[in-house]
Amino acid sequence: MRIGALVLAAGDSRRMGRNKQMLPYGESTVIETILRVLQKSPVDGVTVVLGRSWEEVWGAIDGLDVEMFVNPRPENGMLSSVQWGLAQMRGDLDGFLIVLGDQPQIRAETVAALIKAAERHPKSIFVPTYQGRRGHPVLFRASLKRAILDLPLTSGLNRLLAEHPEQIQEVEVDSDTVLKDIDTPEDYRRALEEAEGAQG
Repeated sequence: MRIGALVLAAGDSRRMGRNKQMLPYGESTVIETILRVLQKSPVDGVTVVLGRSWEEVWGAIDGLDVEMFVNPRPENGMLSSVQWGLAQMRGDLDGFLIVLGDQPQIRAETVAALIKAAERHPKSIFVPTYQGRRGHPVLFRASLKRAILDLPLTSGLNRLLAEHPEQIQEVEVDSDTVLKDIDTPEDYRRALEEAEGAQG
């Protein structure tokens, strides 16, 4: 099953106050960590959508084996980045994984579990859960590509989930990392502490 990863890295990082993707994390940065994890997972290619600070991020990840595209209107929100990225992705994919660009604690095992679930179940949307709570990343079959491209920018991907609850397959994972992203300085501090603890 060919699943492409679409990484959303076009946000303005307003609550953080500086570019989240370029924050130091481990031995690299937040965005590099995410991309390296994805490259260790069973995805078939990685596409990154950048925004206003695209030059800085592009320069940092240019050596990695990923495709990069710049959303010309990132102010239109996350859905606009999803739609822009999907429009650029290969047409031979069986599905795509929507990955947050501020979730450096993403695990290759979680990605593998979602793809395995998609191979086993006929549903179209695969959402990781931890103790009953839904998280990210989310996997969509390619059959939903047109529906996502047609969503109005005033809505979001959650609208698709709300309109097609019968198409959702929840995939329970054993890590709460699916619930964690970095929006604020406090989120970042906590993520660094947890990363250091995991290494120790």
